[in-house]
Parts: sequence; C-alpha cells; structure tokens
Amino acid sequence: MVETLVITRNKQTMVTFSKGILKNVVCLILVGHTLFACAPAKKLQQYSGTTQDDPIWVVAHRANTGEGKYPENSLQMIQSCIDHGLQILELDIRETKDKQLVILHDKTVDRTTTGKGLLTDYSLIDLRKLKLTHQGRPTNQLVPTLEEVLVLAKGKAKLDLDIKLESQDAYERIVNLVKKYKMEKEVLFFLYDIQDIPRVHQLAPDMDILARVHNQHEIKQVQQYPFIQYIHIDEECYDAETMKALLAKGYHVWLNSLGTYDALEKAGKNGFDQFLKKYPHVNIIQTDYGLQLIDFLHQKGKQGSK
Repeated sequence: MVETLVITRNKQTMVTFSKGILKNVVCLILVGHTLFACAPAKKLQQYSGTTQDDPIWVVAHRANTGEGKYPENSLQMIQSCIDHGLQILELDIRETKDKQLVILHDKTVDRTTTGKGLLTDYSLIDLRKLKLTHQGRPTNQLVPTLEEVLVLAKGKAKLDLDIKLESQDAYERIVNLVKKYKMEKEVLFFLYDIQDIPRVHQLAPDMDILARVHNQHEIKQVQQYPFIQYIHIDEECYDAETMKALLAKGYHVWLNSLGTYDALEKAGKNGFDQFLKKYPHVNIIQTDYGLQLIDFLHQKGKQGSK
C-alpha cells in the first residue's frame, strides 16, 4: 500500500469539530510549548491547531485501534476507538442490492464476513444474516449501516467517509442522513477526483470535503476553492518545502503510515520513528495501529488525541 497524505486548512476562527459538546472531555491541551496529559476523551474535542508545532492527531483507518480484538469497520471497533480517544475514524461506505448504505471496505463480503460474493448481490436483510469475521473467525458483529454508525459516533468522533460509490443519488442519501442527525461538521467527504468538488459542494455546502490531488498542479488548483479545508495528496507529492509553506498558511498535513511504516512498527523496527524522520512536517497521521501510535507520540510529546 502506498503511503498517502492529507492536508487540512483551518481559518483563524474555524474549529473542525462542533462546539458545545466538550462536556466530560478530558484531553491533552497545548499551552505555549507545554503538554498536560489527561485521561482518554469520551466526547468530541475541538481541533484548532495551525502549525507544525501542534500536537499530532491519530486517525483510525477502518476504525482500527490496533488492539487486535474486533473486526474492522464494526460497531464494536468504533466504540473502542471512542473509548480510547481516537477522534477521527476512517470508514468505507458501500450500498447493498436494495440501496441501503453500509460500512464495508471490499466489493465482496468474502474477506470480512461469513458470506461469499458481491455485496451488491445481497439485500440488507440477507446481509444481516452474515457475521463479521476477525482473524478468520466469526464474531457476534454484523455489517453496520451508515445510520447506526452516525448514531454511535455523534458528538464523539469525526468521521472520514471514504465513499466507494459514484452516483449522485448515493451522495444525496448520505447527505440526508448526515443532516438528519445534524452532523454536518462531524464528517468529511473524501473525493478521489477534484473535478467532483463543485458538484459535491453544491449538494452539501455545509460539509467538509477531503479532496485528493495527485501532483503539484492539483495542489495549487484545489487551493482556489475557498471552502476546501482538506486536501489529500499521495506520498510522491510530499515535499518538505511545500509542506512547510502550507503549514505556514494554516494548513494541516495528514499523512498515512499505512503499509510500510505500520508493518515496520508491528515488526518492532521503529516504523513510527522512521516515518516521522522522513515526514517531519505532519500533524495528523492515519494508521491501523492507533493506540500504539498514541503511545509513541506521547513519548515524543506530540500527542493531541488523549
């Protein structure tokens, strides 16, 4: 898997997460250059840092904490993320034969459930007869619907929605669900093609778009949209001077440690340390080993998720 990165932009008074939901949150607060460590957060925090000196935040890829206990993209795993203070969760949205929105990464159900075949061959009722698997064994977890995830995560986590659908109708249904639960500022819409930005923004002007770019030209193009706060770029686009310039403008760099660096860390070969040495100008990292990365960043004095 190729490491990728995301850049996010905050305005001076903009907060990424909703206000009024910080009660009972216990977090790391950056005061000057001093970090005060506290217990894991149970509610969604504000995220308002603007420079490379801010704490690094951890994103749970497919809601993986790194515990190795629960199936990916499951309600059980999402709850564990919330309990441990992982506040940005990446999730994959697909639809069933009867157009029901569910959380599943693959086109088929083979790898992650007790079933076989294409997801689009299953109605939601039939899909719910399957069990999610973990390490090849059935669990008591079902493939969750998007609505179930929104109910669970509301006010507790920001959701990065990797929408593996292309139809306008699918986007409209996703937007309507998000609006139903008043979570417009608690989700990101990940777009693979920047040509889709105007269409999606017109559909959901109050929601954040995560736009993927593939070269320096597209980095410049996407910055012309004043409403874009998030830019996703591939590893090949990472350039230290470009990243420093973006940080200086108030952008945040989100880089994935997925693949190579996660594997090195799992093998005990200091993958996260190697990652930050190669990509020092980041302040959001997506990983399959969220809790391990949180611990590593705490040791470095760079953690903002707990």
